[in-house]
Amino acid sequence: MSTPPITRELARFAVGLKYEDIPADAVAKAKHCILDQLGVELVGSTLDWNKIALRYVARMDGRAESTIVNHGIRALALDAAFVNATFGQGCELDDVGFGAGGHPSAATVPVALALSETEKVSGRDFIAAVVAGWDVMYRLLLSVRPSAARRGFHSHGIGGPFGAAVVAGRLLGLSEAEMLNAFGITGSHCGGSVEYDQTGGEVKRVHGGMVARAGIQSAMLAQLGLTGPPTIIEGLRGFCRVFADEYDLDVIARELGGDFKIRNVWFKMHPCVATVQGTIDVLADLKQEHGFRADEVREIRVGISETSVKHGGAIYEPHDVASAQFSLPFSLALRLVKDDNSLSKYMDASLWRDQTVLNIAHKVKPHAVPEAKGQLNYLTLMEVDLADGSTVAKRQDYPRGCPRNPVTTQVLQDKFRRLAGEVLPDDRLDRIIAQVEHLEDAADASDMVPLLVRDGAKA
Repeated sequence: MSTPPITRELARFAVGLKYEDIPADAVAKAKHCILDQLGVELVGSTLDWNKIALRYVARMDGRAESTIVNHGIRALALDAAFVNATFGQGCELDDVGFGAGGHPSAATVPVALALSETEKVSGRDFIAAVVAGWDVMYRLLLSVRPSAARRGFHSHGIGGPFGAAVVAGRLLGLSEAEMLNAFGITGSHCGGSVEYDQTGGEVKRVHGGMVARAGIQSAMLAQLGLTGPPTIIEGLRGFCRVFADEYDLDVIARELGGDFKIRNVWFKMHPCVATVQGTIDVLADLKQEHGFRADEVREIRVGISETSVKHGGAIYEPHDVASAQFSLPFSLALRLVKDDNSLSKYMDASLWRDQTVLNIAHKVKPHAVPEAKGQLNYLTLMEVDLADGSTVAKRQDYPRGCPRNPVTTQVLQDKFRRLAGEVLPDDRLDRIIAQVEHLEDAADASDMVPLLVRDGAKA
């Protein structure tokens, strides 16, 4: 019997996966992803650049279907998902698909949250949809990595619409044939340039929102009868060939339904681009171990992957928050000068022009190392030359928060409390944590939605 075409096989998996088929460790990871994303959405809802998406949707005056977190405004499901996903990706604290890229929880959780208010969605339905969407998105991005990045495509922008479409298709009750069409439609929504990592601009903030809306819209159109090419992944002008010069079709369906990719989640610990996360920790370790001051540093050589050099090493003097968060030199300068890489420091415009910070930033020399690829794509090799003529060095193979260097449930809950605490009182945070922890027992997943709206907000 011949193997079914890849797009069709993914559609079959997307609609056929049952909660009972998901191993306990993958369910636990899904809960971590859901809680982490909710925390990021809540802190993201307070940021001015993300509120542009809120104002945009508020002007539409659409039917009140689903809730926008924190603010309590209700909008069409696809509009609420657009705003919440913008919040969830708009402060650079959302998780990453380790080894593949993209931000799968930001593509899946906002969609599940929005549709939980319009459809009958149990906690188990919610979890299974997130796991399935995560899986499809990760596999597609893995197949085109790193070629797609070299061509300048944003991994979230090309893979995220498929993850969102899986979630939407499942919760809308699409058949296998309809899901296949949803995938075909989704292919026309994929895109996104990463030119922002060269010269800045806040447009990247809404890539998450575009992805979520694309997924819901594709599923809804398929449900109404719109068709799409059934070979959108493997076809001559399909996903792989359009977005990459080099790709691997075989990895897409390998161990599908057995090797659950949500296990490969990487939780960010700092509010900056993924490629910079590990370098901050390595420099912090070196500073703590050797006790040097910022003014004693002559040069910092950072060996990282070719992709990381291009995706974080190009900006030395940021001019907006986005360019600050994507700047490896600026991030390391903050660590040395301020001992602080919190979001408030990236948002502080005076630091973008602070001569002490910028002088350190210009001492950072990133370079590509051939070893940094595949599972070692986020390897950091750092050497710091000091004023006394000595050099200190450190290697970190895997950044903190990734599957090979994981953080505890307590660390993730603390991160959630820190972020969501910007909006909600402590007792509410306890209730949300408990709700997510026991989500599989919920008859109605939308029961958690009112908990995500601050007191006094419009219901």
